[in-house]
Amino acid sequence: MGAKFTLGLAFAAGLGLLSAAGARAEEPIRIGFAIAQSGWLSNYDLPPFRAAVTKIDEINAAGGLLGRQIAYTAADTKTDQERSASIGSEMVNGGVDLLVVSCDYDFGAPAALAANQAGIITISLCAADPKMGVQGVGPYAFTATSAAQAEGVAMAEYARTKMGLKTAYVLEDSIIEYNKSACAGFRSAFTAGGGAAAILGSDTFRNEDPSIAAQITRIKALPAAPDAIYLCSVTPGGASAVRQLRAAGIDTPILASTAMVDNYWLNAVPGLKDFYLPGLMSLYGDDPRPEMATFLEAFRKRWNEPPVSSYAVLGYSMIEAWARAVEKAGTVKADPVLAVMNSFRDEPFTAGPTTFTDQMHIQLNRPWLIMKVENDSFHAVELFRNTIVPDMKLLFRVGQ
Repeated sequence: MGAKFTLGLAFAAGLGLLSAAGARAEEPIRIGFAIAQSGWLSNYDLPPFRAAVTKIDEINAAGGLLGRQIAYTAADTKTDQERSASIGSEMVNGGVDLLVVSCDYDFGAPAALAANQAGIITISLCAADPKMGVQGVGPYAFTATSAAQAEGVAMAEYARTKMGLKTAYVLEDSIIEYNKSACAGFRSAFTAGGGAAAILGSDTFRNEDPSIAAQITRIKALPAAPDAIYLCSVTPGGASAVRQLRAAGIDTPILASTAMVDNYWLNAVPGLKDFYLPGLMSLYGDDPRPEMATFLEAFRKRWNEPPVSSYAVLGYSMIEAWARAVEKAGTVKADPVLAVMNSFRDEPFTAGPTTFTDQMHIQLNRPWLIMKVENDSFHAVELFRNTIVPDMKLLFRVGQ
């Protein structure tokens, strides 16, 4: 195999994204991206993928990793679970040193399982379900982001301690595990501060539902209006739900999960107000952390445009974390790299302090940037770190 690693995939070739290793005697380090480049999940996968490429290019320009260039290829899973599994197997059989998978457990796990079974490190760009780790996929599986339960916990804690909200109604999109986990985290933390009566009611819908009229009717029929609605959903169905709530005259503050962050969907609800969520970073010039400005400048320089999603920073930090572990281990072999990654304790990366253990490969209380919508744009409010850390029962929704 030459100094480039490719599966002959049109996407990587078409965009000119294949990383050149140059005329080196040593084989390159190989990373495969089994991700969605089409379908609804591509909204979440492509920005962190491009950010990961940005970091790979930086490493290569600085001399590579362990003196070797990094080569990568990408294949489109098309937001399809069976295709995820087949592409993951192809890349593992092709000899990758790291397999990167989609931003969701349901769609990333099929590819990740192939890597784990082969003893290859696999990292999800941003799957927030804790099953993307030791207990769900296996010991070689990680995710670059925080647990969805931690999102819900952080939003509940912030709502109570900073916003003074005492009651809430939970509206859960049942399409994927992520949404269920975010709602579980919110319920747990919000009732911990106000008892079971703090949740005035809950309801479910599916992302593809054209109408949530029945759910809205039940909210409006409550004896007392809730102080807030907690919406655990993803786009596009989450945006539709917000639009319908506001069109029905429900002006209650909406608290949401991180998947609803960033401006790309706000034209669906012009003039939206009182919408809050725990974000990863701000793309809009008001993030208080200088490292985020540095990241955004690097992304713009590489792609001639800013990222459309703040999930992008997770792809950049994912490569940071793996590369640091490889450097400390002195090898790309999975077991030594795994041991180093499992030793991280608040390790400083661009996305925030990162901790892994041999039992937990997802973040539980990395600081959040609380965001709110004003003047048709998200804006940073403040950094907030949840004090309630989800336990194993909550993380795996035991008894939920």
